[in-house]
Amino acid sequence: MNLLIKSQSVTPENTEENTQSSNRAAQGAAVEHENAVIDPDLLVIIERWPDLPDALKAGIVAMIQTAKSK
Repeated sequence: MNLLIKSQSVTPENTEENTQSSNRAAQGAAVEHENAVIDPDLLVIIERWPDLPDALKAGIVAMIQTAKSK
């Protein structure tokens, strides 16, 4: 099952002061997709996140941070 999510574009306020922002993204920046496919398991987490207890949210974030650092 492919699930799609629409992203919202944000316009920077100081475009004249930061001309590089209109020319290219910073190295390593996420690429914005108009219709990005989201993993069904991730979608469940996103949908239920507001109702999760703070301790469970902290545990999920800690696991992700630990996995990223290895």
